[in-house]
Amino acid sequence: MAPTTFHAASFQLVAEKFKAALTDKEKSTFQVVTLRDLHLAIEAIQQEQASERKLQGMQRLDAFLEGMMEYDKVAQIFVNTTPILAFVWGPMKFLLQRIGEFIPLLSQYEALFQKQPQMSRILIMIYEDLLDFHRKAMAFFKQRMWRKLFRALWRTFSTEFSAILRNLRCHRDLIDSQVNVSQYSELNKTRELVDKTVEVARIESSQRRATVRQWLSAANSQVDQDTYSNVRKEYPGTCEWLMKLDRFQAWFDPDFCSTPLLWLSGKTVLASMVIEKAQEVADISVAFFYCRYQDPARNTFLSVARGLLWQLLQQDEKLLPFLYEKASVCGQNMLSTVVLAKELLETALKNSPKLYLIIDGLDECDREERKTVVSELERVCESLPTDDADTLRCLFISQDDNPARKDFAKMSSLKVTGRELEKDIRMYANARSLEIASKFDLGQEKQKDVEDTIAQKAEGAASVDVENQTVNWYQDKYTVNSKELCGSLVDVHLDGTLVLVHHTARRYLTDKEHVNIASTERSLALLCVGYLSLPGFDQVIPHSVIRARVFQGYYCFLEYAFAYWGQHVERAALSRKSNDEKEDCELAEAVDVFIDMHWTEPQIVIPTPRSIMDALRILERRQNLSKVASAVHITKRQLHATGKMSAEEQVLSLHGTIERVRSTLEDCSLSLHNTDMFEEMYGLDVFRCPRISCTRFYNGFPTPTLREDHVRKHERSFFCSFPGCHVAILGCSTLKELQKHDNEAHGIIDMDDDNDFPELPPQKTSFECEKCDATFTRKHNLKIHMRTHDAPNERKFVCATCGEGFARQGDRTRHQNTHKPGAPTFMCGGELQNGAPWGCGTTFKRADTLSRHYKSEKGRACKLPLEEEEAAEAMSSTPGISIE
Repeated sequence: MAPTTFHAASFQLVAEKFKAALTDKEKSTFQVVTLRDLHLAIEAIQQEQASERKLQGMQRLDAFLEGMMEYDKVAQIFVNTTPILAFVWGPMKFLLQRIGEFIPLLSQYEALFQKQPQMSRILIMIYEDLLDFHRKAMAFFKQRMWRKLFRALWRTFSTEFSAILRNLRCHRDLIDSQVNVSQYSELNKTRELVDKTVEVARIESSQRRATVRQWLSAANSQVDQDTYSNVRKEYPGTCEWLMKLDRFQAWFDPDFCSTPLLWLSGKTVLASMVIEKAQEVADISVAFFYCRYQDPARNTFLSVARGLLWQLLQQDEKLLPFLYEKASVCGQNMLSTVVLAKELLETALKNSPKLYLIIDGLDECDREERKTVVSELERVCESLPTDDADTLRCLFISQDDNPARKDFAKMSSLKVTGRELEKDIRMYANARSLEIASKFDLGQEKQKDVEDTIAQKAEGAASVDVENQTVNWYQDKYTVNSKELCGSLVDVHLDGTLVLVHHTARRYLTDKEHVNIASTERSLALLCVGYLSLPGFDQVIPHSVIRARVFQGYYCFLEYAFAYWGQHVERAALSRKSNDEKEDCELAEAVDVFIDMHWTEPQIVIPTPRSIMDALRILERRQNLSKVASAVHITKRQLHATGKMSAEEQVLSLHGTIERVRSTLEDCSLSLHNTDMFEEMYGLDVFRCPRISCTRFYNGFPTPTLREDHVRKHERSFFCSFPGCHVAILGCSTLKELQKHDNEAHGIIDMDDDNDFPELPPQKTSFECEKCDATFTRKHNLKIHMRTHDAPNERKFVCATCGEGFARQGDRTRHQNTHKPGAPTFMCGGELQNGAPWGCGTTFKRADTLSRHYKSEKGRACKLPLEEEEAAEAMSSTPGISIE
């Protein structure tokens, strides 16, 4: 091969190496760029700077441009017309001045290069260094957030840039001295030294990474992901149905996204599947986090931010200098400032060309932490330019509860229902039945029976679960026939009503202590008020939500709970004999949050009898006793009222909610094709009387016409003679109806037993409201109570200074005191005797808020040094004890 041909091939080899790092678009663009195009680009930059009065002295690029023009003339000796300099002109926009200072003016050496072709090796090295600079500069400026990252990234880039300048300086000196063989050998040694410098930089980068990892101290979400993925692998194909749903695809589609924010109400295994599918898509980044209840490393905004930052760093090395700089100047051993975490997370999220973010289990975080996570990611998404709107996709996975619906109100939602889960449940049931059949050597028919049993129990999902704020009629309903279970003790009426066969059966059950009346009353009271405090009975519920819950069996307990909650509460208080403060507190707490959620000021006040006030005295909490007693009294009046009560006398907002639920239920019954399941949940006679005192309030009519006829003739002339029976007041419309009532209705247990409450195991728990002084022993009561702070119709006491609303006037008054000049502040921290500080330094406007802080896990850690010092002082002051 001739020398010129060899050198041309060498130039081309260097150019191809550079082109390999370019995208197809960059290749096609740079390949046709000329020196004139570069001049025009520089002129455009200069005009833009002039219009903004920000001229930067673009004449400083002259040295580079002049040097490169002469380099082009000399290089053409070896490469003829090959446009190798296009890949120099094309990327040139910035950072050219200093390179120009070290590029020799080669035109004076043109004859030397023609006479000594070996000198072309230096030209090849110069070309390689120039393209190396461009490759690194392009990687720098291709970062979406390069302006934000510039300060930190320049520190590492300048090290590599200096190595390139060192090479160019050496090339210039060698050309000036007309390099000989020994000098050329020295040149190679210099380049090897530069390579070693780069290797040292890699080692330093690894050390910086270790520092940042320690500073973030992120939870290992990959372990969680592997765990859930392994669970799904035991049942191949499960969860795949999610990928076929249109609303999910609208979020997931890599090419077009119409809903960048999506709330999925489902289980954790769905999150693991989405993460796997996203990781299979080319050219996108995936970050995820699994939250966990009562785990400080997994249930706060800071923990979520730390976890996401670490994952994003693993996928984008350009974030390392930025994070390392922040870690080095913040003065924190671990990222612990929310403001800084928000800044870092926003920069990292926006720097990714396309990112899928999946966060599971947000319902396991405290409400405020969840709100912070959701609102911050919403803010970042909304701040993206229109052209980049789909570069960030966020999927939030949690249970469906009232706070979640408020927190995710701005985004699209996708709720998992039993219909989607049916195939997965059947697959699980088949696998489990095969295991059982193998273990007990069952035949195929028996194995099939086991599979059906497992599937039926898994599909059956739902009775009232007050603790978890759910109603799952299918899951917790009795699968055994009531008559088979209770035998001759009960009779089952045609309408499904279950009654004791005789009043002696009641005496037998209570005398033998099979049934404890006091305990049963208390349980029923807790069940009724807890059920009516569920999210499905909020004042503002969309029609679509009510309709969906109707088909879940959510409202199958509605009539009984609404009619008899007050009676059970009063009798639970009256039948109490043991002085159990825990049980009293639990009942009082449940009733309290129920009243807070549904109380509405009546236009006509009905006096409450003293007997009811005295009976309910044990329920007195936060000056709510008068409201509780009034609500119980009105409810009892409704059970015996002969006429329709005035809306002006109502003290609870439940009436309006129940009217909307019943209207939706009636509409659903008219549009049903398969009525078996609906009948089992609600019966066929869903058109019920609106009067609680009427038996048709519970057992309605098959058609709306019959119901309307019944309502119109609500005058009764036949009365029941059984003492205390509500039909004795309401009466019946015909003698035949009265006789039927006498024969079927009077086997009801008398709720006046004197048995004591059973002793329950102690459960030491305390949940405190962050917005007022209320404390609760059950978390679900706190959740219900918090809705009183968030309900838009209840926050009518507004602060005149800042506009914040409150549910109670006392809360507003206390809040306004914090705005007064000279209002005291309370800080977590102080100074130990040895001069060392303790505490986190956070300031609070109220002493009780600081006290709650000290009760938290973080607060206890803040106060630990002070407590240790005080303990040491106490021990040192005790005779006979010395501290080493």
